[in-house]
Amino acid sequence: MNVPAVLRTLARLSAAEQPQKVQLDLTKAAGLLWLGDHKPSWQAITATQAGLEWTPITWTAPKQGRDQVRHLAAFDALHQEDRLLRLGWAFLVGPAQIGGQRRRVCLPLVSRPVRLHHSMGLTYAFHVAGDAGVFPLIDDWTKSAEREAELAPTEVWITETLRLAGFENVPIVHDDPQSLVSGQELVVAMGAGLHAGEPVVTTEHGTALVDWAMKKGVEDTAFAALYGAGTTPDDREEPISSALPLSHSQERAVEHARRARITVVGGPPGSGKTHTLAALALDAVAAGRSVLLASRTRNAADVLGAALRRAGGPVPVLFGDSELRQEMARELSDGLDATSKPDLVKELEKARRAAAAAVTRVERTAAQALNDEKLAAEARKHQALMAAHRTVAPKAFDAGVDFVQLHQLLEPRTGFLSGLRTGWALNKARRLTGASEASPEDLAAAVEAAEQTAAAVRIGTSGGTTFGELRPLLAEQDAASRKATAAWLKEYSVSQRGSGARRAVAALAKALRSGRAARRRGLAEIDSADLVAALPLWVGTLSDVEDILPPVAAMFDLVIIDEASHVDQPLAAPALLRGRSAVIGGDPRQLRHVSFVSDQAVQAAVDAEGTQDLRDRLDVPKVSLFDAAAATAGVHWLDEHHRCAPHLIGFAAAKFYDGKIALLTTHPAIADVDCIDTEHVGGERTSKGVNQTEVDAVLAHVRKRVAAGVRSIGVVTPFRAQADALEEALLGELTLDEITTGGVRVGTVHGVQGGEFDEVVISLAADAKPGAWRFVNDRNLLAVLTTRARRRVHVITSAPEPPGLIGEYLRHADIAPTETAGADPDDAWTARLAQELTTAGLTVRTGYPVGQWRVDLVVGEKEDAVAVETRPHPEGAQAHLARWRALTHAGWRVNDAFGSRFGHDPARAAVELAQELAPGR
Repeated sequence: MNVPAVLRTLARLSAAEQPQKVQLDLTKAAGLLWLGDHKPSWQAITATQAGLEWTPITWTAPKQGRDQVRHLAAFDALHQEDRLLRLGWAFLVGPAQIGGQRRRVCLPLVSRPVRLHHSMGLTYAFHVAGDAGVFPLIDDWTKSAEREAELAPTEVWITETLRLAGFENVPIVHDDPQSLVSGQELVVAMGAGLHAGEPVVTTEHGTALVDWAMKKGVEDTAFAALYGAGTTPDDREEPISSALPLSHSQERAVEHARRARITVVGGPPGSGKTHTLAALALDAVAAGRSVLLASRTRNAADVLGAALRRAGGPVPVLFGDSELRQEMARELSDGLDATSKPDLVKELEKARRAAAAAVTRVERTAAQALNDEKLAAEARKHQALMAAHRTVAPKAFDAGVDFVQLHQLLEPRTGFLSGLRTGWALNKARRLTGASEASPEDLAAAVEAAEQTAAAVRIGTSGGTTFGELRPLLAEQDAASRKATAAWLKEYSVSQRGSGARRAVAALAKALRSGRAARRRGLAEIDSADLVAALPLWVGTLSDVEDILPPVAAMFDLVIIDEASHVDQPLAAPALLRGRSAVIGGDPRQLRHVSFVSDQAVQAAVDAEGTQDLRDRLDVPKVSLFDAAAATAGVHWLDEHHRCAPHLIGFAAAKFYDGKIALLTTHPAIADVDCIDTEHVGGERTSKGVNQTEVDAVLAHVRKRVAAGVRSIGVVTPFRAQADALEEALLGELTLDEITTGGVRVGTVHGVQGGEFDEVVISLAADAKPGAWRFVNDRNLLAVLTTRARRRVHVITSAPEPPGLIGEYLRHADIAPTETAGADPDDAWTARLAQELTTAGLTVRTGYPVGQWRVDLVVGEKEDAVAVETRPHPEGAQAHLARWRALTHAGWRVNDAFGSRFGHDPARAAVELAQELAPGR
C-alpha cells in the first residue's frame, strides 16, 4: 500500500470539499454591543490567571444598552457548551476584498471567548473562557504570535496588524461599528465590543496532507495501519489494573487496544464510550506509552479531559482553546519542581500491588464459598449414593484430603510412556484414598463425592453461606485499588522526566498561557520526544491537531479519536499520522459527517493517484472515519446502557440497535414509568419553515418545567428555521435567570449530537409535505433525537398522524410501559423461596433482567426493591462477582439467600428475609 498516494488522494478530496461559509459580519449573529473605550473589556481581553481560578471582571452595562446586554447574556446561557460569546477589540468595518470578492465585514482584530454573568441591576461580570486571538486573516501564524505578544491599545498596533493582514491605509475611528458596516469606506472602529460568534475562515487541509506525503516515517503510523499497512499486533499479557471501573465489554476493548494497531470501539448512547476511551488512554500510559485523544468538537474534548482528570492520574494537556487549559497550566507549573523520586514510585507501586492483592483476596474468598455452595448442592442431590462412594474410597472422606492432588493424579497422561505414567498415578491415588481395585471411573466419582461432602461439612460448620460482609468489602477494595492505581500512575508519569523533559514541561506551561498563535509557535520549538516523555496524555480537537502540534510522524504511541462516525477521513488524517496505533470510537447509527465531495471527484482523485484498490475505502462522502476503521478491524461493541429509563431508550434499542442494548438501568422503580408524552397542537409550517404554534407551545412548556425545578432542558427540532425561531422566542420571553437555572439549551438535532439533558422538548415542525417527513424519518437523525434525554421527553407536533418511524415513536410514547418481565426459575430452591415470599405478602420477581445479567429474585416494590441471589451464578465465580459489581454500580441493594444458611427451609428463609429486606434496613 502506497501511503503517500493515499495522502495525496485525501488531499485532492479535501480540496474538492465545499468551503465553509465565512462569517464576516458579526453584527448578524446575536448582535453587537459597542462599549468603546472600555477598561473592563480590555482587562478581560488581556487577563492572565493569577490564582487557582480566574478573577471575574465586573462592569456596569450602559443604560441604553441594557436590553442588548440581557440578550447577549441569555444567548450565552442558551449556548453554554459552545462558548459563542466573545469580547472583540478594534473592529475592521465596511467593504473589503476577501478571497477575491468584495464583502461587507465587521471583524475584531482581537477577540476572546468570555462568559457573561449577571450580578444585580446593571452589574455584570466577564469570566474568561478561552484564548485571546488576533485577526484570523493573517496567514503566517508566527506573525500572529508576534502581534499577540505585542498587543497594546494603540493605533500603531492596529496599523501594523492590518498591514500583515493585507490592508493598508485604513482610517481609524471611534464610532460604533454597527453604523459603519453599510458605509462606503473600510475603517477600523477602535474600541471594545461584545458579540456572539467568531470569525470563521476556511482551513485548507489539502496542502498539509500533501506536505505529509513527502515526510519520512508515515508508513509506520496509525494512518498507514488504517488503510491496511503494518497491522502486526503487539503482545501484552497482564491483568488490567484500571483507575476506572470497567464492565466486561469495556475490558475487552482495553485488552484489544493493547495488542492491535487499529481498535474500533462502538456503542449506543449511554454505553460509556467516553469512559472507555479514558480508560484505554490511562492503560496505555501505565505501559509507558504516550497518548493523543482527539474529538470533533471542543465540548467533547473538554468532556474527555474532565473524565481523565476525575480519574486522578497524570495531568492531561488540553492543547486547544479551552477553559480547562489554564487550570492545567497551573497544575503543570506546580509540578515543575517534581523530579523523579524512585523511592516514592516504588512505594506507590507497592501500594498499588497491595491494593490489587486485597481485591484478589476478597474475590478468592468469595469464589471458594461459591464453589463450596455448588459442591454441597451436588452432595445433597446425590446423598443416596454417598455410602457406596465411601465404600470405594474411604480415606477420601477423611479430613484434610488434598482434592487438587487427587484430581491431578486421576488425569490421563499423554506423551512419552503415557500408559505407564497413567497407571503409576492411578495406583498412587488408590493408596491415598484407600481404594483397592476400583475402576478409574468409580474412583473419580468417589473422589468427587468426597469433595462435595467436605464442602457440605464446611458450610454446615460456618452456619451457611452469606456475603453480607464480603460485598461491601469488595466495593471498598475495588475503590481503593483504583485510587492506588491513579496515584501510582500520576507519579510514574512524572518519574519518566529527564532534564530535557522538565524543560519541555516548563516551555509547555508557558505556551498554554499564551494566545493561540504564540502557543503554536511555542509547541513547535519544543522537542516532541521530550514533550511526550514529560506529558504522555494530550487532549484536543481534530482541527487543532494540525494547527498546533508539531508535524512529527508517530509522535504518540497511541491516538484515540472520538465521535468518529461524524468525522471525515481528511480531517482525521493529521491525528492518525501522529500516532503509531489508533483507537477509533463512535456510533455508526448516529448522525454522520456531512460532505460535499461528488462521486466524480472521488473517482478522479483515485485515478490520479493510482489508489483504485482502495476506492471503496476512500469514498469520503459515504465512508466516515468509523466506517474506514471498521473495514480494517472488527468493532468492539459496548452493549450495556447506563443512562436512562427503559421507556426512553426502548424505541431506539429496538429500531436502531437491533435489540442489542442491555439496559443496566432496569429497576422496578423506573421500569414501568411513562417518560414520553405528546402534545398535539394546531398550527402550520410557513413557507419560511417555522411553525409558530409549536414555538408558543414549547415556550409555555419550558417555562412550566423551569418553574417545576428542572435544571437541564434541551429544546430540539430537526429544522434550522424552527431552531432559529425557538431561539428567538426563548431569548425574548424567558428571563436570563430562567434560562440559567433551567439549564435551557436549544438547537437542531445536528447541534445536540453528543449532548444529553435531563428533559428534552421536541418540536417536530413538519407538515403534510412528504419531503419534510422524509428528512425527519432519517434513521440516523431519529437515533440522535430520541436518545438525548436522561429522564423525560415532551414531543410537540401539529401533525395528527406523523408517518413513518416518527409515527411509530409517538405510538411507542402513547403506550404506557409495563413492568419488566422476568423468567421462571430453573432450580427448586429459588422457586420454593419465591413462593414462600409471595405467600408472606411480598412482591417477588424471578429471573429479573439487569443489563446482561439475570437476578435470581427481586423482592419489594419500586425504590425498595432488593436484588437477592439464591445460588452461585451458573457460569462460575467470576460471573457471580461481575454481577455483584454491575448491580452495585447500577445502584441496586444486593442481598443473598443461599439455602445453606436457612437449613434449606424456604419457610424459615422467607420469615428471616422479610425482616432483612424491610425498607430502611
